[in-house]
Amino acid sequence: MAALLAVIAAVLAILPALRVLEIQEDVLRPRPTPYFDLTTRYDLLQLRVKNLGAGVAYDVRLIWKKPPVDHKGDEVRSLDQIAVLLPQESISVLVGAAHETVRRLADARFEGECRYKDSSGKRLRQPFICSVDASRKQLVHDNELPKTLRELQDIPKELTRIADQLEKLISRSEDARMADEHLW
Repeated sequence: MAALLAVIAAVLAILPALRVLEIQEDVLRPRPTPYFDLTTRYDLLQLRVKNLGAGVAYDVRLIWKKPPVDHKGDEVRSLDQIAVLLPQESISVLVGAAHETVRRLADARFEGECRYKDSSGKRLRQPFICSVDASRKQLVHDNELPKTLRELQDIPKELTRIADQLEKLISRSEDARMADEHLW
């Protein structure tokens, strides 16, 4: 009888340890997640797949019930197969200009399943829903960096325009000076 109680006590003692192990495995599992991204690129809506987990995701497949459509009316399929996504790594594809595309996709929900393998080769599945609905109610740019970087790209073009105008002014000034010298 004492031996039976010892076995029962040992089994009961192991259960919390097994639960801790299960939680640790879940934390280390990869989590490739598709979502619409309005904040990374200035005034552009992108479809992004990011591995939100702590493990490497292999052979990632997005299986859409109905895939999203880009600004040209083409199905967005270029992220449907991804060989490897490291933890916190993401890849994206352009869907369209932010405001007009969000307005066009306002009521649309794009559902599907993400299929992938973890580092042990175990096949995993995770349902997902992509929608711009929540994005309509949030700040488009919660960080000014994308807009600033976009505007910095215009500086060389503006400097070239200013330099051209200065050259024209200098040329006119020299022409006027030469004309004055000929009059005297």
